[in-house]
Amino acid sequence: MSDLSIDYEVLNRVRHNLDHISDLMKRPGREMEQVTGHAMGVPELASRMDDFGDEWSYGIKQLTKFSKQASKALLKVKQSFEDLDQELAEVGKGKRDGK
Repeated sequence: MSDLSIDYEVLNRVRHNLDHISDLMKRPGREMEQVTGHAMGVPELASRMDDFGDEWSYGIKQLTKFSKQASKALLKVKQSFEDLDQELAEVGKGKRDGK
């Protein structure tokens, strides 16, 4: 018996959460990208708002990108474990059958 195991329920829940983060962050990222400093009225505040909006939008895009990549990586981990599980089951069955 192997000491290696994985909790598929937890893995699926983490993947779902990462996908949800990605979807959740898209809207504020788009909205912040559309805010202009000019709308703030005061020139120095407008400049700072433009800078903040650009940085915020970039950060949100990076979080979205990371969460999508992490979710894909966890799916690969899950698939690899399932494939390995299947292979081990077949080997075990072969030994029981005397092959």
